[in-house]
Amino acid sequence: MKRVLAVMTAVLMTAALLSGCNSAKSKEYKILDEAFSDEEYVIGFRKGDETLRDEVQRILVEMKKDGKLAEIGNTWFGADNTTVPEEFTPSGASDDSLAKVKEKGTFVLGLDDSFPPMGFRDEDNNIVGFDIDVAREVCSRMGVELELMPIDWDSKVSELNDGKVDCLWNGFTTSPEREAEMTMSQPYMKNRQVVVTLKDSAINTVDDLKDKTLVLQGGSTAEDALEAHPEIKDGLKEAVKVKNNVVAMYDLGKGGSDAVLMDEVVARYYIGHTDQLEKDGQE
Repeated sequence: MKRVLAVMTAVLMTAALLSGCNSAKSKEYKILDEAFSDEEYVIGFRKGDETLRDEVQRILVEMKKDGKLAEIGNTWFGADNTTVPEEFTPSGASDDSLAKVKEKGTFVLGLDDSFPPMGFRDEDNNIVGFDIDVAREVCSRMGVELELMPIDWDSKVSELNDGKVDCLWNGFTTSPEREAEMTMSQPYMKNRQVVVTLKDSAINTVDDLKDKTLVLQGGSTAEDALEAHPEIKDGLKEAVKVKNNVVAMYDLGKGGSDAVLMDEVVARYYIGHTDQLEKDGQE
């Protein structure tokens, strides 16, 4: 009898453990319908680096026309959702930024390497993503090598201005403040700042965020989006800034917060790849 009870106890404990593991890994998320802001992704260059910007823009338009941009878009999104214009109009600038890049033979791209599907690390620790594939093709047509440089996103402007990188290209959102301090490409993709929470959460509208803890990435336009809605920000229990969206989403899944304010492009990727979110969050 004791042996039978021991076996039954072991079976029940194993089942409980498996159930707990499965429930932890099967967290489901939802995106609220109401967005905090509508945005557009651009490539940021140092202020005055207009010939370099013009060359990258010219090649993007060329890729739009010959179908290469659509091919890359289909790989990552299942459709071409880019907004690159059909025509290129040069600025007429004569600065030496393009000549410098061609002379050194490398184009250094600054990025946040935890921003899927635009730029992130795969299982082999290689940096991959939509923006990376596009940039690699641009560099091939420009005749230079692409160098990827992960940076502290909070220090992105100083990294650019100090010459450590040639551009910021990784789901980089345009804003009036950013346009004033750097040279921008034309927008190439639309995005929104949205609220993500657990599917079984009672949060169904932005008004439900009252007295809740909201997490967002520091140095991102999620901060700007929240500041633009003081009626929501002032009602929060707390707004917590973390280093990236992976930490924010992982913390939400573990019950450490009530909701996350983040880029919709990244949110939809992780909602469709919860196993990767679990892995990335533990690293």
